Amino acid sequence: MTIATLSRAARRARGVSQTQLAALTGLPASNISFIESGRRVPRVDTLESLLRRSGSRLTISPTLRTTALEASTEIRRWLVAGDRPQAFRTWLAFNDDLAAETPTNRVVLTAYPPEPTGDALYDAALAGLTEYRLGEVGAPLPPWVDSATQLDEPRVLSDSRYVTASSLGTIPDEFARRGVLIDAESLRSV
Repeated sequence: MTIATLSRAARRARGVSQTQLAALTGLPASNISFIESGRRVPRVDTLESLLRRSGSRLTISPTLRTTALEASTEIRRWLVAGDRPQAFRTWLAFNDDLAAETPTNRVVLTAYPPEPTGDALYDAALAGLTEYRLGEVGAPLPPWVDSATQLDEPRVLSDSRYVTASSLGTIPDEFARRGVLIDAESLRSV
């Protein structure tokens, strides 16, 4: 994850504008804009200050796996590029990352809310996956999961030639409640 993505997501997650963050940190709003656009790389103490004023903090976790925020950003990038199969593969890779982690690291990887992907189906699928993988180890859910997207009409997460409406067997409740149709067998790709 880039510093630009991290700082922008932290600010947006708390509903703070760049102008408000500038007032809280004493930095010019233009500096914050440069950091969030990737045109300037801040010192660690500056980044820490920006994150703290946005209600977050910089931490180190014992994993190299993908976070929900990183997965959502990558999915959005593939959707914008028009590559839905790659967006689906990114979602499946996030599933695999969560499945391979300890309960504590599953919580860490999903604690920070993902950014909108631009597709309600993927937003709901990320929340369903988080609830599914945390639930199987009895871990607490992050607050963003409860307020995540629920689809008006159920849709098959079908950006793979292997997942079709006819292949659906057992749909986990965590997905069904959100209107995301994916077979439990598809989640066993680890």
